[in-house]
Order: sequence, then structure tokens, then C-alpha cells
Amino acid sequence: MASFGSILYKAQIFLPREKKFFDLFDTLAGKVVNAAELLESLENDYSRVVKISHEIKQTEEEADSIVHRILDDLVYDHTRVTEEKGDIRYFAHNLDNVIDDIEKVAARLAFTSNKIIPEPVKEFSPIIIKATREIKTAVGCLRNLKKEEKNLEAYCIEINRLENEADVINRKWLKELMTTPVKDPNDVLKRLLSREIVDILEDTVDQCEDVADILDTFRIKGGI
Repeated sequence: MASFGSILYKAQIFLPREKKFFDLFDTLAGKVVNAAELLESLENDYSRVVKISHEIKQTEEEADSIVHRILDDLVYDHTRVTEEKGDIRYFAHNLDNVIDDIEKVAARLAFTSNKIIPEPVKEFSPIIIKATREIKTAVGCLRNLKKEEKNLEAYCIEINRLENEADVINRKWLKELMTTPVKDPNDVLKRLLSREIVDILEDTVDQCEDVADILDTFRIKGGI
């Protein structure tokens, strides 16, 4: 005789899947792109750094609300097994982590007395923009994964390529910051802050790669 657990599992397979997560993922991915675009906009007018930092913080708080909605909906979703719920939870948190890192960068930039955007931010921002837009497009593939599987795979590969590009930039700036002598002792704190900003920027792209890895997991499993 089949156990109650196995009967429940088989029943869950044939239950119609909740579709609301696709809309929530789309909205959350959109917030990720918005945050990245706000960060990049500093290159045109760095005098707005404090204002932009507040706007990114607001975007980050809106993203948090979406993540909470996803987690709340998972509690009452009886169409998925525990492992699938874990995948969705992990995916939502990793998307949110990208925005969290962008917000951290903006907050650190607001601390500085620089009059122009730091060079590391100029170099990382285009990569972050590209990676977040790839994520946004890739998330749209989840709605019809059977048809979009190859496209999703291509987006994930591109995000991984962008992460490799960011690694090169990260190593260049770490070498610059760690080996160039500081002529003015008053610049030591600026150097430490620059080092932290570079670390966070690199981690932002790493988080994008983590999101791509989970998207690829969805692809391999055939959906969410």
C-alpha cells in the first residue's frame, strides 16, 4: 500500500501550478534593473549621488516587499513540494541580494567627497547593467520554458561571461589599490573606502551569476 506521503506527492504533481510567481519574479527583476540604471546614471551627474542613493534605497525596500510577498505565498502554495519551494525562496533572495549590493555601493558613494564618479564604478556599472538586463529577459523565459529553454541557457552563459569580465576589472583595481603608495596620509581612509566599493561591485556581479545558476537549475529541472 502506498504511503500517505507518496500519494500526496503524486497529487501535487497533477495540481495546476500557481502562476503568480512569474509576475512577482518579473517585477522583482525589474527592480534589479532599475537599481542598476540608477547607479549608472551617476556618471552623467555625480552631484546627485545623495538623491540617487535615496532612490536606490527606496527601490531596495520595494524589492524586499516583493520578496516577502513571495515567501508568504509559498506558505499557502500546495502545488509544489518542499524542494521546489526552497528553489523559489533561494531565487528570490538572490535576486534581492543584487539590489542590496547596488544599494550598498550607492550608500558608500554618498559618504565620499568626490566630485566625479570613481573610475571603478564607471567600469563595473556597464557590466552590472548588462547582467541585470540579461536576468530580466531570462526571467521572462520561465513562463514558457519548453519553448524558451535554449534562450534561457544562452542568457545564463552570457551572465557567466560578464562575471568573468568583472573578475578581470576587480583584479586590476585590487592591484592598483593595494600596491600604489598613498602620498597623503589623509587619503588612507579614501583608499579603504575605494577598496570596499570595489569589493561590493565585484560581489554584485557574483550575485548576478548566482541568479543565473539558479535559473539554469530551473532549466534543467524543466520549470518551477
